[in-house]
Amino acid sequence: MSPTRRALLRSASLGALALGGCLGTETRRGDDSGPASESTSTAGRDGDPTVLKVRNPGGEAALVDLAVESDGDGDADSENDETGDTDPAPIGRELVTNADRAAELTVAPGVAEADRSRVRSFLDDTDYETETVFVARAGIRSCYRFRIRSVSWEPGHVEYGYCRELRPPDAACEADARDAVGLLFRLPAALRSPLSGSGSSGHSPCRAVGTGYDRIDANATVPGSDAALGGTGDGETGDGETGDDGAADAEATSGETGGDGS
Repeated sequence: MSPTRRALLRSASLGALALGGCLGTETRRGDDSGPASESTSTAGRDGDPTVLKVRNPGGEAALVDLAVESDGDGDADSENDETGDTDPAPIGRELVTNADRAAELTVAPGVAEADRSRVRSFLDDTDYETETVFVARAGIRSCYRFRIRSVSWEPGHVEYGYCRELRPPDAACEADARDAVGLLFRLPAALRSPLSGSGSSGHSPCRAVGTGYDRIDANATVPGSDAALGGTGDGETGDGETGDDGAADAEATSGETGGDGS
């Protein structure tokens, strides 16, 4: 017996609904897994970042690249260096994604030996299968320090926030001098894209930090321990703070500790 027209139409409708259901499920799987979920795992923000800050009093840089040589005037691999007297090149900003690259980074002359060890330990203790180190160069006036407030990241881009305040009274500094600082952030994500952009933003003074000192004579030289290191920062406009030529001090960890706590 031939099927009726009504039966044929009903069968066609059920087939269309079944096909639509399959397509809908496939689309949802694409939204919940695969590349989409992988991309979200490499973006985030940390309001209490793990950061190491290394200060070089009066220096041009705090961190250098052993794989690249400079002629001493800031020009890497200069063809005009006839004397052969070259030094490791300063590091700007980059993402360190493996142990081989980490082994090529070290501190510049003038940085305390204790901080050389801290940098080495920080890099060696990073699990590059699940973490990435973001390195930044900064500069700051000698008697000031920066507190790192946050860091955020996504593939190819990292930004951090900071505030600026006076260093502790027992930290050695010169009011008109500038220091170089290297910042090393341990990001809880394996970022594989090359760094295409970065930035920082901040304010001065720091608020709600409980420091009991807020002034210093304009021409003062504050005595302190030779091992004392100070604050961190980068990218502030005003009071002599400028972008990548900025700085920080030797502290490390989740939050900021180490050095003289500056």
